[in-house]
Amino acid sequence: MKKSLLTAACTMGLGLVPALAQSDLAPPRCDYGAPNENAPEELSQFAFLIGDYTISAHAWQNGAWSPPRPGTPARWNGYYGLEGMAIVDEWYGRDPGIEPETGRGINVRMWDAEDGEWDMMWIATAGRQVQDLRAKVMDGVLTMWQVYPERPEFKATFHIEDEDHWARISYVPDENGEWQPQFKLAATRIPCGEE
Repeated sequence: MKKSLLTAACTMGLGLVPALAQSDLAPPRCDYGAPNENAPEELSQFAFLIGDYTISAHAWQNGAWSPPRPGTPARWNGYYGLEGMAIVDEWYGRDPGIEPETGRGINVRMWDAEDGEWDMMWIATAGRQVQDLRAKVMDGVLTMWQVYPERPEFKATFHIEDEDHWARISYVPDENGEWQPQFKLAATRIPCGEE
């Protein structure tokens, strides 16, 4: 059942269309701020989010990632907030330049030095409930989980390919409690135009 729901979600428009004209997308912010000189060095762990990205969605099927579904890409935009002490990132279910009424959400990420992990608060138009998430580097991989509402069947990892590409992979436990990949959001940077 979970797999069929995931497949349905992927086919409902989170995929990236390679032939989509760059001019159709909402313009990139291009002013992303900067880290505060007093910001913790751990802020760099999520610095790959800084920028504007198109997102393609892929389901894990038969031991491989599915191709993205043709359609309007999702969008993920990140910038430094709270005077450079936090990273703020915005999610759009479809690029708002193409579909202005798309669902959206915002996340604020701050490093908690006392607990040695990231504190994150997420709210979106779909659920309208603040979610409390955490993250830290585990076994060399930036790993995220949800604290409130409690969601023990969820975790996600972030993987940086290069300065213009990264991915977030979510996992669910199988019947033996082993984490299995479920869903990948693959990000591609939207370059800023010439001034």
